[in-house]
Amino acid sequence: MKQRALALVVKRIIWAELALSAAFAMSAFAQNQPVTSENSPAAASTSGVSGPASGTDVTPSSDNKVVQLKGVEVTGSLIRSSDKTGYTQVQTVTAQDIKDSGSATVADYLRQSSANSGSSYNESTVLNQSAGAAGIALRGLSVKYSLVLVDGQRVAPYGFASGGTDTLVDLNTLPLNMIDHIEIVKTGAVSQYGSDAIAGVVNIITKKDYQGLQVDGNVGGSQQGGQGTSNVSVLGGFGDLNSDRYNVTTALSFLRQSGASLAERDITSTENYSGLNGGFFSQPSSFWMTPNGPQALTPCGPGAQVTSAIDNLQTKSPGTVCSQNGASAQSIAAQVKRSNLKVHAEFKLSDYDQAFVDVWGSHNTTSLMSGLAGFGAGALVPSLYYVPGAGYAPFAPSVDGNALTYYFPKGQAVNTDSNFYRLSAGVKGSFGTDKLGDWDWEASVGHSQSDVSNSYTNQMNASVIQNYLDGVTMNTFSPTTFNSLPNLFGTSTTHATSKLDTFDATISTSNLFALPAGDVGLGFGTQFQHQSEYIGAGSTEFVSPYTQAVNGQRNVAAAYYQVDIPLLSTLSFSQSGRYDHYGDFGDVFSPRYALRFQPVESLTAYASYNVGFRAPTLIELYETGSVTYQAVGTQNVNEYFEGNPNLQPEKTRNYNIGFQWSPTNNTDIGFDWYKIDVSDVISQLNIVTEVNADPGQPFYVLPYANISYLRTQGFESTFKQAFPTSIGNFTLSGDWAYVWKFEIPDSVVADFAGNNGANDTVFGGAIPRWKGNTNLSWANSNWTSTVTWQYTGPYKQRIDPGSDAASYSQFNVSVAYTGFKHWKLYASIDNIFNRVPPWDAVWMYTYRGYYDSSLYEYIGRYAQVGATYTF
Repeated sequence: MKQRALALVVKRIIWAELALSAAFAMSAFAQNQPVTSENSPAAASTSGVSGPASGTDVTPSSDNKVVQLKGVEVTGSLIRSSDKTGYTQVQTVTAQDIKDSGSATVADYLRQSSANSGSSYNESTVLNQSAGAAGIALRGLSVKYSLVLVDGQRVAPYGFASGGTDTLVDLNTLPLNMIDHIEIVKTGAVSQYGSDAIAGVVNIITKKDYQGLQVDGNVGGSQQGGQGTSNVSVLGGFGDLNSDRYNVTTALSFLRQSGASLAERDITSTENYSGLNGGFFSQPSSFWMTPNGPQALTPCGPGAQVTSAIDNLQTKSPGTVCSQNGASAQSIAAQVKRSNLKVHAEFKLSDYDQAFVDVWGSHNTTSLMSGLAGFGAGALVPSLYYVPGAGYAPFAPSVDGNALTYYFPKGQAVNTDSNFYRLSAGVKGSFGTDKLGDWDWEASVGHSQSDVSNSYTNQMNASVIQNYLDGVTMNTFSPTTFNSLPNLFGTSTTHATSKLDTFDATISTSNLFALPAGDVGLGFGTQFQHQSEYIGAGSTEFVSPYTQAVNGQRNVAAAYYQVDIPLLSTLSFSQSGRYDHYGDFGDVFSPRYALRFQPVESLTAYASYNVGFRAPTLIELYETGSVTYQAVGTQNVNEYFEGNPNLQPEKTRNYNIGFQWSPTNNTDIGFDWYKIDVSDVISQLNIVTEVNADPGQPFYVLPYANISYLRTQGFESTFKQAFPTSIGNFTLSGDWAYVWKFEIPDSVVADFAGNNGANDTVFGGAIPRWKGNTNLSWANSNWTSTVTWQYTGPYKQRIDPGSDAASYSQFNVSVAYTGFKHWKLYASIDNIFNRVPPWDAVWMYTYRGYYDSSLYEYIGRYAQVGATYTF
């Protein structure tokens, strides 16, 4: 890291602190009176919210006596606090919550949460360029607007990006048995964490200081076939941190899922949606395009038969085609194998100081079938090929002057091999001072890396196809011969490596000095990052080749602070700010202003205003070319993305107002309003406008540029009500979200909230207004049980002619028994009523599918049983 960049950042942070101190000097000196810390009310209180300080339970006081700290660490703040609610809403999810929901993985649970309201995809999304990965997109924004931390630290993003553009942390690297709890900050946190934390922060806290040995195993499967799942995990730990002065905790996990195909589900098994509003017969079809319209091949070839062209997805005109059912060659759920290991060691250096070392690795393989191999101007996606020296051109070969569209009986797939690891180490501790409070500090270094290889099977060799067609006529063309040409099929391999090196240091106190209204808190932090991204293109000899290429790196230096000031006994103020210096585009300052009001113990209200930014990703800056496609109206069009090294950061403003009310010991109610404004949005030219202005092009060049703005706002609520009874304790809880507005100019519709218009934007998914989860749990002696209702609201059809998407409700149930010594037995059923996701014609065009895969999965009724043994 350049010293000049660091000096600049530190200089500006000091000036900011001096200005802030001056602004509040009069208030502080007016309140600061000579009081003793033992007798004043301020001595018993702390202010603000907590943050990633030290994690220790004790600190030395100024008189060298050990004082127990009641403050705890909470994501979103530098300063520890004992307050139940701070300056923003933080939703906490435990590992047991995830198990009770019936979710098989951490990724499944987070994607079902109400905060993940759209535009996020997982390893089962066909033709997504981040094959094998799963991400989370808070508040309807894409995955690149949500920051995922692990134990409060950044990790390297997945090697490939969702949709080719949106970088994400792969949630599939995190097995359930290593999770202690997850904290979700549902508002911008750029002033502490920097770029990416626009929509919020997901901090995944792993298990530490565990002693003993625990083995868990479960198996499951779908009633309709496929998605057979087996999972074995081991959690172990030894050493008592207090008496032995060390602890080593290890989590090991193996997961296998068999996947499922379209053929194994009734709604997709025939690929015939012609009976649905806006639907067509969607089997892959081969034909000659003659002056009189589509004409079936003679003969059709193995496995194909003549069908009408008038209701065919590819033709929609009078004539005939040769169709073959490709449902068995396309996945509805990917086949996966995952192995994960995490070792965390802590060492007690003194009564107040600790050191830690953390090693975490993951090896995942994913196989996703993407449908039958095909080419031609009339294919579901018009095919291209690469001409050396000239670039991309349409691949639409013809015979006797008639263009051929052809699908082979071979299915294509992408086989992904993903390796991730992180090494981190650090020290943390606490110390007391005579006059400036008790301080917590921490410093850490880390290196994380994601290496991903994609092997695209049964890719069609363009020259082999063209050479054969040049030597035949329509009468001598033979599908049998064509299908068996030597060297016709091959495998194209792409590789990506994403690396992140970090250094973090923080220091904070919650009791810098006492005012009559409470203690003043102060914290500082600094961070250094080296980011790099490499994506190697695949072979250009194949039809529609995978040619995304990126090679970029940069340094980032940052310094940040937070100060919490009690204005009244019921009102406190927090101000934080962060300077970031990027080696590629310069400096950004991101301040936050927040108020916390607690008129009575049971009610806390809060409000915050954040100014932030999102830095251009290395892909957006340095991509040298990538071909992808998307549905525009009732057709698919090819797009060619280009990076732009002159991009500037997006500018963001976040507004948040909410409250947490606990009128009884058994009741918690939370409510939030949020608004996010993003200007200078990094996007491409509107593809709909481009197609309408110049229809029929083989592809559309769409470079990245700062060309737009985005405004979204909505409401979120949480509730929890316990009902103690003579037959056990019942708990009703839930989290719900409502998207009020989601506006992007010059788009298909003015407001994307409640419709699927965002499919034609960089966000690429429908945004229902409502999404929520409600749980009813029961616990009595050795028994526990939970019923979960997952709800996704309806949305309007704005892309293709067809019906609107209906609302969707799914019910899950889980039960566990702990009556046998050392054992816990559990079982669950997901989607009890075997509900089918709502029909959306857009996804028929995208991958011959039935529903929006950013919102739903259709595994069907799924059951699992398992057991945990604790030694």
